[in-house]
Amino acid sequence: LHVDLVIVGCSDTDGEQAYNLDGEEVWYADFVNKRGVEPQPSFIDHLSYEEGVYAGAEANQQTCRSNLKIGLEAMKDIPLENDPPSTPMIYSRDVVETGAENTLICHVTGFFPAPVKVMWTKNNQNVTEGVSINVPYPNDDASYRQTSRLEFVPQPGDIYSCSVQHPALHEPLTQMW
Repeated sequence: LHVDLVIVGCSDTDGEQAYNLDGEEVWYADFVNKRGVEPQPSFIDHLSYEEGVYAGAEANQQTCRSNLKIGLEAMKDIPLENDPPSTPMIYSRDVVETGAENTLICHVTGFFPAPVKVMWTKNNQNVTEGVSINVPYPNDDASYRQTSRLEFVPQPGDIYSCSVQHPALHEPLTQMW
């Protein structure tokens, strides 16, 4: 038995659509760069997605924002309980080779409500280019998990960090790589 999940998420200013199989993200819409992304490591056989999947994801964002407006109005007086995320796990997508393009992955789980905000640094300087984050993915216990990625080219001596902010935290959780 396999679990196949399609997630469409949005806010007033942002959105995401992702396809997941057995808890692994296999495709997501990168609305900033206007393309679909298959984030699996190179050693995994990739699923193929038909032309038009990204265009469909863009159309789904209009529906999502309309539903969001209605839902926010209906739930405006309901208080939320906050559960903090786990300490971030940070690792590289592929084996690290100096000077070779790679992706750092920062993963957190166990939080409610969604989403978290993830920030990256390189040598104590904020990094925004090459950063993406998936839509929050529901866990079986009604909490969420979320993954951010940073495209990078490793160089000797570079120090990267992933910091996670959430309403249940008094200060961000940070993990170094």
